[in-house]
Amino acid sequence: MNYKVTIGIPVYKAVDYIARTMESALSQTFASVEYLIVDDCGNDGTINIVERFQKEHPRGKDIRILYNKQNLGVGKTRNIILDQAQGEYLFFLDSDDILEPDAIEKMVRAARQCQAEVVYGSWIRVDNVHHSPTQHNHYPDLQLLGSDELAMYAFKNYSSFRISVCNALFSLNLIRSNQLRFFNTSYWEDLAFTYDLVPKVNRAVLLSDITYSYLCRPGSLSQYQNREIVQKKEIQANVLTIDYLKGKSLSYCDKNYFPYLCYNLEMNSFYIVCYVLQFNHKIEHTIEYKELRDYMRYPVSLSKLVHFKEKRIQCLTLWVIAHLPSFLFIISIRFFLLLLRSKRV
Repeated sequence: MNYKVTIGIPVYKAVDYIARTMESALSQTFASVEYLIVDDCGNDGTINIVERFQKEHPRGKDIRILYNKQNLGVGKTRNIILDQAQGEYLFFLDSDDILEPDAIEKMVRAARQCQAEVVYGSWIRVDNVHHSPTQHNHYPDLQLLGSDELAMYAFKNYSSFRISVCNALFSLNLIRSNQLRFFNTSYWEDLAFTYDLVPKVNRAVLLSDITYSYLCRPGSLSQYQNREIVQKKEIQANVLTIDYLKGKSLSYCDKNYFPYLCYNLEMNSFYIVCYVLQFNHKIEHTIEYKELRDYMRYPVSLSKLVHFKEKRIQCLTLWVIAHLPSFLFIISIRFFLLLLRSKRV
């Protein structure tokens, strides 16, 4: 069949959540949807629930299930979805999250009206880790229909623009023509993909309507910070992703948004270092101070930083911290941690 939209769902150890996720996806008011499910060998019964939907649900004929021969991780599994999707548009849905019934209908309408390559919806965040209050996160209704407009908005508003591939309707032609792929890692693969994609987008729409509920749950890959024991390799995987993006960022040196891009990437490195110093007792193998300082390497030279028109002071501050002797570097990071804690009190 020819589908307008593919909803791609990578499935791995979500047996307690997948039924609710599938019900929300299959309840979409938009008719022309392919449901592409890829089983990544979680072996907990999740895929059996999907197979039951395929057999029993009225839209079961639109469900296509692919089976990985071995566990590949979410990055490679999403690349399979990129290759196999048959829709004009692609929407990624995590196997523990929820779609609003009219989410796809609203996004397709916006894409058609504005000839948009990407449409982002607003979302709800449900915290099942700390059980904090549910957060409603609304974008402004915004059309970004010129070259670099989305990139400037996304990198300038990093704290409010959700860096995730979920809850976005993508033109498959945009993705395939630019040969965009997910970074081969199980950590922050969506961050890398989004940073690669955003500069390629010329026409984007943001919707204030809530279209997606994002669940923070114990045990998920994105919540390793909340576990009792963390593998050092997990930290290193995040660092590897940021280093990859730092290298790629050099191709955007002449863009107005480049200072924001540099600052955001360096702040990601900074927060990794803060986490290690705060929760070093959880990490299975020691991370040396020299390693931490290396995590904060800048992709550009000091001479380039001093000419930034935006974020110059912030970028220079982080550059200086990264080049301090080890003991002063650690003191500086701990000082900033104290400041962050005092602001939360």
